Amino acid sequence: MERLPLNCQGERRGEVTLALWGPNGARTEIIAQMDDPGDGLYRAFLLGERGELALGVLAPENGRLSVCRRVYNRDVGALGPLARGEARRSFRFEETGLCWRETCCPAQLFQNQFLIHRLRPIGRGWWRREGGVLLLALPLEPEKPFPLEALFCLGRVQCVEGTRCVVYAFREEEPIFWHDV
Repeated sequence: MERLPLNCQGERRGEVTLALWGPNGARTEIIAQMDDPGDGLYRAFLLGERGELALGVLAPENGRLSVCRRVYNRDVGALGPLARGEARRSFRFEETGLCWRETCCPAQLFQNQFLIHRLRPIGRGWWRREGGVLLLALPLEPEKPFPLEALFCLGRVQCVEGTRCVVYAFREEEPIFWHDV
């Protein structure tokens, strides 16, 4: 097992561990972890002399952020000698705090018929604007369908106002990827 520092904003904030994985050890399991600064969405990267490998979004769990990837050894080898991990903020939460507004009819926030039709059955949600982006948080409730299932790959699961939600981002009523926020 190899351990490397995970730097964030110029400081060591966590650790990256690498271990051979699989029946023949043909892959490497890479785990990046750090304390959650609580100020945004972070992506992790593994840096070597000849390049970097994106590990993905660091997800919150028990007060820490972490991501686990299993990649082929050749992809890790292509980086050359490994230097460190790096966490980069790709989305910044508002400086004034998270100010969500509750709505009992999320459909009323849109004019797009596709969204209105799919949001009508959803009884409540929260929203806020950040610049030109509308963030919409819809509760994940047991025994109910996943909210906006057609857009599930664009959502991010997080706690909003004490409720486990899936949060979507929209620019001019078009759903966007979080890294475009």
